[in-house]
Amino acid sequence: MILEERIFKWIESYDQNGYLNGSILIASNGNILVDKGFGLASWEHKIPNTPTNKFRIGSMTKAFTAMCILQLHEKKKLHINDYMDKYLPDYPNGDQITIYHCLTNTSGIANYTSFPDFWSRTMRLPSTLHQLIGSFQDRELDFEPGSRFRYSNSGYALLTAIIEIVSGMSYADYISAHICLPLGMVHTGCDNGVKVIADLASGYSFWEEPIHPAYADLSFPLGGYGLYSTTEDLYIWDQALTSSQMLSKELMETMFTSNLGSYACGWMVSDILGRKCVHHYGDISGYFSDFLRFPDDQVTIIFLSNMNVTPVTHLSREIAKTIFEENVSLPIPAVPILFTEIESVTGSYLIENETKQMLDISVKNDELYLTVPKMYGVLYKFKLVPVSHDSIQTTFVTEMIHEQLVFYYSKSGQIEQVEYKDYFGKNHRVYKH
Repeated sequence: MILEERIFKWIESYDQNGYLNGSILIASNGNILVDKGFGLASWEHKIPNTPTNKFRIGSMTKAFTAMCILQLHEKKKLHINDYMDKYLPDYPNGDQITIYHCLTNTSGIANYTSFPDFWSRTMRLPSTLHQLIGSFQDRELDFEPGSRFRYSNSGYALLTAIIEIVSGMSYADYISAHICLPLGMVHTGCDNGVKVIADLASGYSFWEEPIHPAYADLSFPLGGYGLYSTTEDLYIWDQALTSSQMLSKELMETMFTSNLGSYACGWMVSDILGRKCVHHYGDISGYFSDFLRFPDDQVTIIFLSNMNVTPVTHLSREIAKTIFEENVSLPIPAVPILFTEIESVTGSYLIENETKQMLDISVKNDELYLTVPKMYGVLYKFKLVPVSHDSIQTTFVTEMIHEQLVFYYSKSGQIEQVEYKDYFGKNHRVYKH
């Protein structure tokens, strides 16, 4: 089966069940193979996603911030080994923390998005960049700068401030003038949450049906996770990163050289499927995105989603498996059959080998629903669709995401065993609690 056929078969099997939400671009050897929207950009107005829809890209923004810093280094406006106190004289421990430490997440600065009140309160409140930096600057360092890796949005807030101080421009204006306009990325920019952005897909979460996600104020994400873009603009970005048009070859190598662990400057560099992959994902308030670049194979996969429960980081790797002819498992078509014994499967189930992790099966309006924790432990609730049933087993699949529950029966008709396949394709035994 040729490459295009493999990809289209994969896409069709997921799309027929409504498991793809957002926009996907797949390119190989400079040729775009897939450039397509899936699901709805607006559930309220029933507007479909297209390849030109804009999405908030979350932490994929960090790659742009790193590019800005390295451009300013190349222009001798700063040096990546400069200490923070050169630009922020009053910053505590500024004589120990370098720009490079912040670029590579080795600064030891406490990550403000991990503070206990962030998700429940702080992310919903407007803040200036100065106020944001003030919220973490007096906290004790997690470790000696340069000694360890720990992901920190705080470091990227400091880089945003340095870009603004050194360039004399706002972060949004610098990105526009020095990256987006020169490359022709006219559908990319910094989202402040106030300006109306044409063709921006709305972000959603899920509980029985699409719902609004927890609100995030966009006044302060900026260089950490504040940009929006399209798959087509990001492909322009991808192609620019293969040349020296934005930076010298030497500095491009610096940007893509991992420091501690797999983190380089705004990018991760990992071995995926036995191949070198430069990648980053992003998630913010209803949006989840992933960007995989296989430079040696000239393969690029960009998946921007406006449904936060869509497992884009897994699906992008499944697409990569399809491209590189690895085995992938495709979803069972979610064609419902009659199943009348719904009460027999309801209840709480403990997931084997997962500490206190439960899933719950309940009934609403004579239909079954699965409630299960996902990323960050957040609970989601999906309708269970019965797709096969006999005296040996009953199989259900979920709406919205690719999950599966199989109930196996004894000869007397009692439930003997239950298997749960999560949206990463991992099989678990579960036991009635």
